[in-house]
Amino acid sequence: MGDATAATKAIKQRDQIEDKHKWQLTDIYASEEAWEEDYRKAEAIIKKASEYQGRLPESPALLYECLKTKSDLSLTVFCLFQYAHLSRDLDNRVSKYQEYDDRAARLGAEASAAFSYIEPELLEIDEATLRSMAAEFPVKDEFDFYIDELIRSRGHIRSKEVEELLAQASMVTRAPNNIFTMLNDADLVYPTIKDEDGDEVRLTKQRFMKFMESQDRRVRQDAHDRFYSVYKDHLNTTGAAYSSSVTADIFASRARRFDSCLQAALYDDNIPEAVYRGLIENTEADITCMHDYVKLRKRILKIDAVKSYDMICPLFPDRDYEVPYDQAIEEILVALQPLGDKYIAKLKEAFSSRWIDVFETEGKGSGAYSWGNYRVHPFVLMNYSDTVDNMFTLAHEMGHAMHSFLSSTNQHFAKSQYSIFVAEVASTLNEGLLLQHLLKKAVDDQDRLYLLNRHVDNTSGTYFNQVMYAHFELMTHEQVEQGGALSPEVMNKMWSDLTARYFGDGFEIDEFTPMKWSRVPHFYNAFYVFQYATSYAASQAILDKFLAGEAGIVDKYLTLLSSGGNAHPIEQLQKCGVDMTKSDAVKATIKLFADQIKQMGEMAG
Repeated sequence: MGDATAATKAIKQRDQIEDKHKWQLTDIYASEEAWEEDYRKAEAIIKKASEYQGRLPESPALLYECLKTKSDLSLTVFCLFQYAHLSRDLDNRVSKYQEYDDRAARLGAEASAAFSYIEPELLEIDEATLRSMAAEFPVKDEFDFYIDELIRSRGHIRSKEVEELLAQASMVTRAPNNIFTMLNDADLVYPTIKDEDGDEVRLTKQRFMKFMESQDRRVRQDAHDRFYSVYKDHLNTTGAAYSSSVTADIFASRARRFDSCLQAALYDDNIPEAVYRGLIENTEADITCMHDYVKLRKRILKIDAVKSYDMICPLFPDRDYEVPYDQAIEEILVALQPLGDKYIAKLKEAFSSRWIDVFETEGKGSGAYSWGNYRVHPFVLMNYSDTVDNMFTLAHEMGHAMHSFLSSTNQHFAKSQYSIFVAEVASTLNEGLLLQHLLKKAVDDQDRLYLLNRHVDNTSGTYFNQVMYAHFELMTHEQVEQGGALSPEVMNKMWSDLTARYFGDGFEIDEFTPMKWSRVPHFYNAFYVFQYATSYAASQAILDKFLAGEAGIVDKYLTLLSSGGNAHPIEQLQKCGVDMTKSDAVKATIKLFADQIKQMGEMAG
């Protein structure tokens, strides 16, 4: 490979990206000196935390002052941690920001420990007196939900000494996630493959996903096998990291007197276990629609058996489906017009004001995410690579960003953090509106087939795959809770069995399939992924309301996005006309998927 080609294929360095496509982290802190100054202020507040201890019942004014001080400290610590973590994600090889990240995390643990006496002390006050004191707070709607939740959680708050110990233990229990992140984003080195043109290209996570969309099956297989061979070589490390994470989850749940890790994970959002288990049961009861999709892929791709690397490539690629970043912005702005002028105006500001770090660079964190900031604005990480999938990912993350912005704008900080259970509604609704916009623009059946394929793939990834992941998490945690142990072999068997159940006999399990659990970062946030599926189902229900022209749906939806954490997520969705304690939205999502597969099969001939 010549030098010119090598330069073209190389991953860009940070200084090769235009500033307009980079985060402006000075919006959080103008300089590292300012970060250090805020750090010192936070340390000083932590030292004064004990001044309130033992005095909270004295007066409503003192109690409010204590809660406000803790809230303000939490915001400061959040900003310190976010600045450090965002800086680290721009290049995970820079040790300075790894240090900043650790310092901020340690400060957060110290802050939690310093004020850990609050909840045990408040729970020594009888409910009537506590509510009476809260009624006299100078700001009535700031800590009202917090007080309600504190009373509800009475059985899971421990003594002052235990609460302080649990706060300090957070530095230990976050270790498995840190270890996995450093391995996955900093230390792993991927091999090269020959691309469609015969050029040697080094794999990255972002390039891997693009190669999975290739129409050249040889390229897909080479990228898949060589990419996963790296994880296979580190299977003992990832196995130990995830097993330790499950152990930490069990420690935390038992320390707080929950019956299980699942109960503990769902408790804060007051989500019934029946919602989680019902999601799995209802999906697996109708899982033959996924089997039908695998068979459709087998027929259209004209292959003997579908393998993992055959599940992402477009089935109908006969069109120019590369989408440069600026074009993606234009399409998204048009597609989201139904959300109203104010929404669109703020979205335009986000695109032009460096909320987004756009392109992949050497050492940068993989994937994509959005992270709100109450003081300034959200920050969105992308690794944009000119694909339709990346355009949808951008729409997805901007849904999160606007949700964060609206919640921060309309709620006190104490109530600004929305539940993940609701979060994915905002992101996947944006994707649904974008799909509808592109379908309207489609000029022929080939375009429509391509877009239907894209939507079916999105449902497969965002809904069905996440339900399978949720079942895996339930299996791993229950394995240990019931006295068993986890090892790479045990987890490989679990994953292989689930894959066979979800994809059917048209899918061939290769040597790498059983260990694909080992590269899923979301597993280090226990029982997180099921909310992708429930939110996806909820967003489909809300999208139907938009498409039907339901009166008042825009206001209801924007109210949902502005609600932050002012109520439990099930209740917030019910106000928007969706009840996730029932199976209607889940079954409708599965039915739509099955109908679209049938439609694709008929159109494809």
